[in-house]
This record gives sequence, C-alpha cells and structure tokens, in this order.
Amino acid sequence: MKPTKSSGQPNSPLTIDRWFGIITRMFSQVTLNDLVEWTRAKLSSPFTSVKFVTAISSDSRTFKAEEVFVALPGEKFDGHQYIEEVVSKGALAIIGEKRPATWNHSIPFLEVPSSLRAYVDIGRALRKKFQGKILAVTGSAGKSSTKDMLGVLLGPQTIVSPKSFNNLLGVSKTLCLLEDQTKNLVLEMGMNGFGEIREMCENFQPYGGAVTNIGDAHIGKLGGRDGIYRAKKELFDWISKSEPCLGVAINLDDSLVVRAAREAFSKPVKSISYSAKDPRADIYISERSIDPQSGALSLKLITKGGDFKVTIPHFGIHHAYNLAASVALARLAQVSWKEIEQRLSQVVPSESRGQITQLPAKITLIDESYNSNPSALISSLESVLLMNPKGRKIIVLGEMRELDDFSESLHREVGRQIANMFSENPTQVVLFAVGKETQSLLQEVQQANSKVATFYAETVEQVSPPVLGALRGQDLVFIKGSRGIALDKLVNQIKASKPQKLGH
Repeated sequence: MKPTKSSGQPNSPLTIDRWFGIITRMFSQVTLNDLVEWTRAKLSSPFTSVKFVTAISSDSRTFKAEEVFVALPGEKFDGHQYIEEVVSKGALAIIGEKRPATWNHSIPFLEVPSSLRAYVDIGRALRKKFQGKILAVTGSAGKSSTKDMLGVLLGPQTIVSPKSFNNLLGVSKTLCLLEDQTKNLVLEMGMNGFGEIREMCENFQPYGGAVTNIGDAHIGKLGGRDGIYRAKKELFDWISKSEPCLGVAINLDDSLVVRAAREAFSKPVKSISYSAKDPRADIYISERSIDPQSGALSLKLITKGGDFKVTIPHFGIHHAYNLAASVALARLAQVSWKEIEQRLSQVVPSESRGQITQLPAKITLIDESYNSNPSALISSLESVLLMNPKGRKIIVLGEMRELDDFSESLHREVGRQIANMFSENPTQVVLFAVGKETQSLLQEVQQANSKVATFYAETVEQVSPPVLGALRGQDLVFIKGSRGIALDKLVNQIKASKPQKLGH
C-alpha cells in the first residue's frame, strides 16, 4: 500500500534554525531561582520577586529582551565580551564565569565555574522533569538525516536536535527546547573521542536509539575502525541498562553494528532490525532506485505492518537505510503503522545533506556540502553514477577532515574508486577537488583515468569561479566535502547565479 498524503502542512517537529544563539522555549514554570539552584551559581545580588525564564541565548547578535544570556568562552569568541551589549538589550539575567570588575547593574549575575557546565546542568535538570519518550541516534553517517526523518514520523509535539546539535553543548541546548506539551525528544549524538557519547547518555538518559553505521568518520582521532566501534557502542551500552528501555534499531547490513548490539546486550532487549540484503529483517528494503533525471529516491519497505512504497526528495540510495532506521525507531516509540504510513511522504532532506535543487537551464544541483568521509562519499558517488543527465556530471569534492594519519591513504583509496566508477564515458565527468588533502585523490584519478577532466583549488574562493564558468545547461552538479572546507558557499553562489550565467 502507498503512503497517504496528508492535507495541509506536514506535522513537522519543532526545530530552531540557529546554532550559537539558539532561542529556547522552556517549561512554563522554570524560574531564575531554579537556574541558580541547578547551576549552583554565586549570585551578584539577591532578588525577591519570582522571575520566570522563557528563553536562553548565547548569541548577543540575536539576543532579545527578557532572555537569559549565557557567556560561553570559545576559541574564536568569548561571550563575556558581549555582556554589556545584552544588558543594554534588556537581559533578564547573565550566566558567566567571571563577573566584570565594573559590574554595577541591578539584574542578577549568576557566577559559575564553567558556563558550559551550567548549560549542561540546566539541560540535565530539564531532562529530569521530562516524562516523554527520548530516543538517540548516532553513527558514522546518516545520523542527522535519520533523526530528522524520525522527528516527522513521531508526529507533532516532538522536539528534534536542530541541525547538528550533537555534542554536549548542543544536546544541552536541545533539552532547553522542551515545552510542557512535548511528548517525544530525538537527540543526535556525535563524538570526537571516547567517552563523549557515554557522557551525553549519563546526563540526558535516552530510552532507546540506533547506531546507523560504523565507518571511517573521525578515524584519525580514534586510532582506527575498532576505536570508532568502541566509541559508537557507548550508546548501546547505555540503552542496555536504561529503565525503562524502548529498545534499539539494528542495521543488519553493518557487521560492526550487529557486533555492538550483540556485545552490549547481555539480556534480551526489544529490537527492530532493518536490511536491504536480508528478507528476514523486521523491515526489509526490497526495492530502492534513483530517478536518473531528478535524483529522487524511491523505495519499498516490507514490514509486519504491510508494504510501503514511497518516493522522497533525498539524493542517495543510502537514504533508504536512514528511512528504514527511522521507521524502526518510530515503531519502538509505539507509533502505529497507520501513522507511519501517513507521515512517510512528509519527510524532507536535512540541510546540505542530499538536498536536490532544480535550477534554471535545467541544471540539477545536489548539495551534500555539510560533511564528508570516505564511506559516505563513495556511497553518494554510487548514486551519482546512476544519474543520467543530458549534460555533464560536475563533481566538486572538498577534502575529508579528521582522518589524521589515515588521511593520505584514504584520499588515495577514494581516488582509485572514483577512477574506476567513472571509467565509462569519462569525458562526461568534470572533477573539481578542493583542499590540500585532495591532491592525492586527484593524483589517483589522473593516473588511472586520464580522460576525466580534473581541477584543483586550495579554497572554496579559488574553486568558485572555474565551477561557475564551467556550468552548462542540463548539467548535474554534485557537491560534497567536510564542513570546514565551506563548500556551502559555492552552493549558495550557484543558486544565486543568473540563468544566463549558468550556460544554455
């Protein structure tokens, strides 16, 4: 049976589209006294009236009157430098590590040893108040897309980690989004080292979740694939002792995920499996295909609740796994098959993660500029291979970061695979590589497949003019790279280009 399209707007979960200065909407009865107690703050001066807290911000640029400002120190900016600015805007209170020597304001200053820890303490306290379901998603790739899909399937009154709020600070800010009527909370958990997922679990206590896959992301910091396995397994380790326990979604096609589940759960835990290879899985991805012109993904899921056929506007065959994982997690959260069926067609791509845009001159732009790692890149390029544009395939690849000692070898391996993938019709492919680490990738492509046109640039500023100049009508443009290389700037430039400048 096919998903039913709902009328009106999708029942999208609440997400806030800002990182540094997220505006939070807290439980209705949280007071400033609560914040003092939760953070164990030293007050600049006592206050007697009850002051209700409705919002917290850490960005002076977007700060509004009656919000609480948290002065967060960082590598590039120190929030303490902007205290006077937010005071002039009508701050309700300030949370910071050091009260200015010239402080002479009547508003409360909550002095704490660590502003980050204060944010965590607030999130932890709000977590204790929350009585709904909490699910967490981690993985080397696909965690952001999976949590966003899950947010839609869980329906209204669901809070989802905005963007990639997936470290200790980001998850703390997500907890501050909770409202009185919230029923479901979906947390994304990333990591750069051992113990980070465990710390988030200890503070925010998810009842269930999924490890989407275990690949190469952060391999340099964790000493190899086994290190990544150990770090990601921390989520399953927590869920194994969670009370209550909603269970886990298990990707049967990833041997390390299966191993992690087997080793983490010494006693039976509810699980829902999914697979594109094993028909015995609880959710079997029996069909998946890419539209060769639009890039949209069509798939069929065979489940105990029936067969579901759906087309979603996500680029990449791999998103079939993300959708299956989100369906499995929704079922663990007791969402009915009927509700899942109704909501499947409402999912949309996460920002810069498989977004497809049709541009003037019939140019198709695929934006995966948010992040990249070897396994995710190859998976996406396999889908590019399935596309059949009337023009050329313009591929812009940014370097893959956080690979450290493995960087050159992995870039070379990806280069060899690219050369092999595009060995047929190489003259229809133009490859741009951005960032010093991509030089080894380009060398492998050039040595194995000299007919592929290649260009190298160190920065996005250097690559933008030749890319814009190369575009022609009916071309397919695929852009992917690690966040730090900032290929989103190129995406925006392409979108803003005049039709006549995009070829004919």
